[in-house]
Amino acid sequence: MVEIERDEYCAFHFTNRSDGTCASCGLPICALDQSISLTGEKICQLCQNITKTKKISRYFQIGMLVVVVGLVFLVWQLTKGLENGGYYIFIPLVLMFIFPYFIRPYLMRLYFRGIEPKESVLPILRYFEASGSQNHFKLFNKFLKQLTEREIDEMRKSLFSYLIPAIAFNFSKLPVDWEVGLLENLKISFEDFAREIAENYRTIIIQSAVHSSHTNISEFIFYISEVAESKDFLKDYIIAITSSEIISLGDEELQTIYGKLLEDLYLYEEKFTEICDELGLKEEKAKIQSLLARYVPPPVPKTRMESVMKPEQLREKRRKEQQQNVELTYTEPRDGDRS
Repeated sequence: MVEIERDEYCAFHFTNRSDGTCASCGLPICALDQSISLTGEKICQLCQNITKTKKISRYFQIGMLVVVVGLVFLVWQLTKGLENGGYYIFIPLVLMFIFPYFIRPYLMRLYFRGIEPKESVLPILRYFEASGSQNHFKLFNKFLKQLTEREIDEMRKSLFSYLIPAIAFNFSKLPVDWEVGLLENLKISFEDFAREIAENYRTIIIQSAVHSSHTNISEFIFYISEVAESKDFLKDYIIAITSSEIISLGDEELQTIYGKLLEDLYLYEEKFTEICDELGLKEEKAKIQSLLARYVPPPVPKTRMESVMKPEQLREKRRKEQQQNVELTYTEPRDGDRS
């Protein structure tokens, strides 16, 4: 299996070994990308552009505020108050909230000013991996489309080591037709792409699926395994899930450390059972059932305040409520209180 060591090479110049990392975003960079910040730290060209773009954005916001205030005052003077049609003053106010959404894609392009498309694909993938933003994914496809087939072949190893984890970790956030444009730009069939993942990136995907919190990564593994016709991918995944390292944990540790994994087992129980039966994994099937028996689903929110709480916060709140109820139930009355 391929071991992902993305920090060995520069994220901007994939043929160069990295000479440290950016102090701001952590991307591996070489001497060609290094700039010195005001604090004397090494930063990449992307972070330098982002700093400048934020200043431009701030000027836009100030300018927009001045324009809106001016328009509101002008409309108010022309209509002589709300009773004479002054409701038009709300139009500039609405524009003030909408305007940032229109300029955001253009500002994002300024982030990559002076950076060639082949130098931009890996950094934008890192941003997509961290954010799951479809804007980042669309921008990546735009850069990728501008690369020649030769350039894609030259950076294939580094490109895939960024791309595949980014897709796996954000599978639920991808557009419905994410494969279409991507595979066309990569100039590869989906079957070959899936086999690449199942054969060469199996270890990193399984480790992340089991030991990290990534939504719907099990669904990604099912999907890729089916396209690649790889039973080994599924078998290795289930064996990793039912390892002694996980089974031997106490209930509280299991819920805390592997809560996301248990949630996937809970959501896709039928699929996991089907796979175990198909592959003859009787022992692993029993272990999965034992893990599910120990899983405590997130409690249903009862109030508006609870609806914004994280599952672990809601569980802790329910635990404390239950503990208080138990204490009240078993509190013996004092002698003075007895009749």
